[in-house]
Amino acid sequence: MNRWSLPGPAHFLRQAAEALREGQNLVLATPVHALGGMCGALEHHLHNEGWRVAGPVADDVSDPVDQIFASLGLDDGGASRRSVSLLRQRLESGQTVLIGGVGPAGWPAWKRMLEEYEVASRGVSSFDRPLLVILTEGVPMSALPGRAAALKVLPWQDVVGELDVLLYATNTFRERGTLDYQSKLVARIIGRLALWDLSLADTLLDKRPAELFRPAEIVRVASTAAEYAPHLQLNWESGGLQRFDGVELAHPFLVLAGGDRSGELAMRIWAAQAAEILPALELHRRELARRMRTMVSVPFNLGDEQFSDLDDLEIGQLAHLAVTRHLSHAIRQTADKWRRLRNKLAHLEVLDVSDALDAELLSIGRARSNR
Repeated sequence: MNRWSLPGPAHFLRQAAEALREGQNLVLATPVHALGGMCGALEHHLHNEGWRVAGPVADDVSDPVDQIFASLGLDDGGASRRSVSLLRQRLESGQTVLIGGVGPAGWPAWKRMLEEYEVASRGVSSFDRPLLVILTEGVPMSALPGRAAALKVLPWQDVVGELDVLLYATNTFRERGTLDYQSKLVARIIGRLALWDLSLADTLLDKRPAELFRPAEIVRVASTAAEYAPHLQLNWESGGLQRFDGVELAHPFLVLAGGDRSGELAMRIWAAQAAEILPALELHRRELARRMRTMVSVPFNLGDEQFSDLDDLEIGQLAHLAVTRHLSHAIRQTADKWRRLRNKLAHLEVLDVSDALDAELLSIGRARSNR
């Protein structure tokens, strides 16, 4: 699956195109470890929308203006010094120039040039400006310029979210022909463990579902195999710290490297289970109430309360009613099972693999939809 077609990354590309339509020069700032292929994806997106794109210009840590002149083969008219003003004049009206791979070493020179170019751009109509798009890698956010009249900065922050990872994982299962009753929960667990790191998601997708219930072990193995793992630090620019659906989180490799004293990896598994299993348990509660309806006369009392509809009872109350009314062993066993699972999740306990991947538990939604 093309990762750039996922909702978050696709929206990022649309944001960039919209800024260009407004006549903004752009800085697209990414961590060192982010979603690869941005320059190619952006170039493809802009070509599809009818933009005239030049480049990409690759940073070689020499003078930025000279790099653009040389890379695009621009005529400097024999000028003794290639200036930003001359560059703006030589670029074609409405042209967009991509500059990729600008790292911390080359960024100060590019920043100075861009700020000067932004001022020069103001004298040209926003529809006619030749625009620069600079893609940085690993440049700290604190070093990025502020927004100006003809300049916008788009940092790679909170771009990939859980929905993106769920779609990515589910599509992978579908392409492999392994989409089944477990897939939604497994995809959710992968999303909570891998977070924004789709390379890690690929690694987890190759594991057996049961292995995902040992998060520390599986993350340790993945970290050992990942070449980028030693370079992650607890900051945005390295790729070790990122907002994920609005919450700033540390990369799982760093959580594990720090000892995971708070049990964060396990809580991420719990969060995935709660998101998928609690709704399934509610469907089971309703189904159980329906089965018991012909066995229990209404109204009835539970403690000091009177009920006229079994649908008003929680799972624990249904289990208690099944025992006190001496209903069948199958009903009592089922009610107690759902009560036990519900209580574990309510108390922030992670379900073990046999309970969480139980076919009866996870397939209810599909069974009901096929009726």
